[in-house]
Amino acid sequence: MVSNSKNPGKARRLMGIIAVILFIVVLVVSVLLFENPPKGKRTDAPESAFSADRAFVHLTQIAKQPHTFYMPENENVRSYIVEQLQGLGLDVDLESHPIVYNRGNGNEQATLHNIIATLKGSLDGKALMMSAHYDSVAKGPGANDDGVAVAALIETARALKAQAKPLHDILFVITDGEEGGLLGAEQFWLGSKYKDRVGMVANFEARGASGPSLMFQTSSGNGMLIRGFASVAPVPVSNSFLADIYRKMPNDTDLTVSLRTGVPGLNFAYVGSWDKYHSAEDTIDHVSKATLQHHGDNALAVASHFGAMDVSGLKDSDMEYFNVYGKLVYYPQSLNLPLAILLTVILIALTAVFIGKRAASIGRVISGIGFVVLGFLLSALISLGYYELLNAINERIGMSFYHFSFLAITLIVHVLLSLYLRRTRNELEMVISASFMFLFLVYVVTFLLPGAGYMFGLPLVAHCIVLGFLIASKDPSAALRRSWMIMLLSVVPGLLFTTLFHLLFMAMPPRVNVVCAVLFSLNLFLIYPLTSNIAALLKGSGRTRSTGKARFSV
Repeated sequence: MVSNSKNPGKARRLMGIIAVILFIVVLVVSVLLFENPPKGKRTDAPESAFSADRAFVHLTQIAKQPHTFYMPENENVRSYIVEQLQGLGLDVDLESHPIVYNRGNGNEQATLHNIIATLKGSLDGKALMMSAHYDSVAKGPGANDDGVAVAALIETARALKAQAKPLHDILFVITDGEEGGLLGAEQFWLGSKYKDRVGMVANFEARGASGPSLMFQTSSGNGMLIRGFASVAPVPVSNSFLADIYRKMPNDTDLTVSLRTGVPGLNFAYVGSWDKYHSAEDTIDHVSKATLQHHGDNALAVASHFGAMDVSGLKDSDMEYFNVYGKLVYYPQSLNLPLAILLTVILIALTAVFIGKRAASIGRVISGIGFVVLGFLLSALISLGYYELLNAINERIGMSFYHFSFLAITLIVHVLLSLYLRRTRNELEMVISASFMFLFLVYVVTFLLPGAGYMFGLPLVAHCIVLGFLIASKDPSAALRRSWMIMLLSVVPGLLFTTLFHLLFMAMPPRVNVVCAVLFSLNLFLIYPLTSNIAALLKGSGRTRSTGKARFSV
C-alpha cells in the first residue's frame, strides 16, 4: 500500500536518508580520529617517556644532506649516532664489512659500517633487536627514510635507560647500505658476532612523510607477537589484511633478511605523503612530529614489553587482527574456515526460511548475485575511465576530493542500478544476494589471503544476526528500509573498510581508487536499502517489488 499523501512520505524518506548518511559520516570520521598519530611531546616530557621534540634534535643532525653508503657525509652521520649512543652509556660496537657493488659503471669497492649498541639486561638469554638504517638515497637527505626511525631509536634508548633495567639485552642495530639493497642487514645476518644472540626483531622504516606508524608486517606464527603488541601499543594501527597484501608485494626492508633466518619480528612504517619518498623533498621540513611521536611510542612500547620477557620462544599460531577505536582486536586465524562453514549453514537456512515465508524468491536471490557482480564491474570500469580522463587532462585537485569523487561515482552507479532493481526484486533479496557474494569472498580469502578473513567474515556475521531477527517480521523488506535498520547494517562494514580505505589512499598511487571503488560497491550492496530509498526518492514512488501476498510499503 502507498501513502495517500505523497509529500509527507517523500519528506520522511528524505529525512531518513539524510539521517543514515550523517550516521555513516560520523562513523567514518570517528574511526579516522582514532587512527591519527598522537601530538608530539615536548622536551619537558617525563624522562621515561618518548619525546618527539627530543628526537627531532637528533634528526636535524642526521638529515642535513644526502648520505648514501658510498658518500663521505655518511661517515659524519655514523659518527653522530655512535657518539649519542655512547653518551647514553650503551656498549657500542662498529662492525665493518668490505663489499663490491655496481652503480652502473662497473664494480666498485666500499665498506659498510653497522652500528650495534647494547643496553644490558639483568639476565642472560636471547636479545630483542631494535633496527633501522642510517643511510639515505642519493637524491635526498632521508629525513623520513630512515632518519626518523634512527632518531626515534636513540630517544627510545634514552627513555629505556630511565626505566627499570630490561630482563634481557636490547640490541640497537643501525644498519648501513639498506638503500643499496639491504646490504648492511645481509652482512649482519651473514657474519655478525651478535646475530646468534637475537631472539626477536622490531624494525622501523618509512615510505612517506606523515600519517600513523603502521605495524604492517609480522613473521609467521605471530600469536604471541600480536598479543604482546596489542597489550602495550598506545595507538595501534594495524591489520592482518595489510600484512597479507604486503607479502604479495615485491617490497623489502631489513626485516626481510632476518625473517629468512626464522627469527620472529614486527615491522613498522608510515606511508602518508608518499610522494616525498626517495626524493629531494625528504627533508626535515617535511617531517611530521606527530608521526615521529607515534613511531617512537611504538618503539618504546615494544622495547619495554618484549625487553621484559623471554623472547626465545615467541612462535605461536597465527592471528587475525585489526584495529578499531584505539584497540587491536585479534582472534586465531584457524577460526576462518570453521566460521565460513558455519556462515554457509546459517545463510542457507535463513534464505530457506524467507523463501518459505514468501518474503524472497530463490530465482531473484540467485540473479541478484549477478547484479552484485554487474555493480562492481560497472563501478570499476567507470572509475577506471574517470581515472584515465583525469590523467589525460592532467587535472590537479586535492587528494581528499580526488578520493571522494571515486566513491561518489560508485554511489551514483548504485543509485541508477537501484532504479531498475527495485522494480524487479525487494530489499531482502538484494541483501541476501550481497551476503552470498561476501560468503564467496570469505572462502576465497580463507585460502588465498587468510589475513583478510575478518574483513569479509565479520560483516557477514553481523548481517546474519540482523536477518535472523527479521524472521519474525511480517514484512522483512519494509523493516530493512527503516533508517535505524540501515544504520545497523552499516556499522561493521563501516568500521572495518574505513581503515582499509584510509591506508590504501595514503600508501598507494591514485590508481588504487579503482580497487576501492570495487570494495565500496560490494559494501553498498550490503546496505542496498539505502540506495533503494534514494532511488525511490528520485523516482517519486513508494512501490517496490512484491514477492508474495503483501505488497511492501515504505
